[in-house]
Amino acid sequence: MSETIDRINLRTMTTPAVVAHYARPWSLSAAEQAAFDRVAPLAHGKPILDIGVGGGRTVDALRDISRDYLGIDYSQEMVDACRQRYPDARFAFADARAMGAVADDSIFLAVFSCNGIGMVSHADRLSILREVQRVLQPGGLFVFSTHNRDSAEFSRGFRLPDFQWTANPARLVVRAARYASETWQRLRNRSRHRPHEVHTEDYAVINDVCHHYGTMLYYVTLDKQREQLADAGFERDAEAYDLQGTRLEGDTRDDSILLVARKRSVSQAMPPALAPCTATA
Repeated sequence: MSETIDRINLRTMTTPAVVAHYARPWSLSAAEQAAFDRVAPLAHGKPILDIGVGGGRTVDALRDISRDYLGIDYSQEMVDACRQRYPDARFAFADARAMGAVADDSIFLAVFSCNGIGMVSHADRLSILREVQRVLQPGGLFVFSTHNRDSAEFSRGFRLPDFQWTANPARLVVRAARYASETWQRLRNRSRHRPHEVHTEDYAVINDVCHHYGTMLYYVTLDKQREQLADAGFERDAEAYDLQGTRLEGDTRDDSILLVARKRSVSQAMPPALAPCTATA
């Protein structure tokens, strides 16, 4: 199953259209901005690892925190796009499940944005958590987002692409042709990928609408995600933010959740709630 999920997702993430999509100058989400503001005073000037860097959307924001920056991706096409866009930054082709080139306890802040950790199987996801824990310094931070199994998006049925009506005949023909092409693409991908879905009590891997149903994505509840983090060596009750950038006191039905987890320190000198950080979200 791991190889099947890899094959489906990597094929999608290396296509020129998808690489170009992620290379656009997208801004940070409200949740990302809140989390980066939260960790910036602690991570200032310290080593940062940007996992699944994609087309470089998070590069500027993280390099504002520290110039000691490394971005990695398992898509060589994404790495090449980043190198072209940021020739003075460090990027490398690497897989988050086996980051052998990154030394133990060498990173203070690791980031895996855009639900990138959800593009692998359950076993591989746990491997990523252990690898991130390995490379982080004691007390280091891991910021990442994950799809929420408690959201409406998880149980939503098949969705057709959007269609924007226009009275202009030429534009209408172009939009109709695009709509037909995208509808066919969605139907084809859905029929090919949906049989590979995985549903368990603790998590699910589903054929998500992302990139016209060209991906298999992992969904988990906030409670189960926190359990996975604790099992991997992070402090319990990791901070979580909803899509509006509000720190969660309970749960959320948002499509995705952003978490800030801290690697357990040997001395446990640091309190678990990121108390030294005075910045507000």
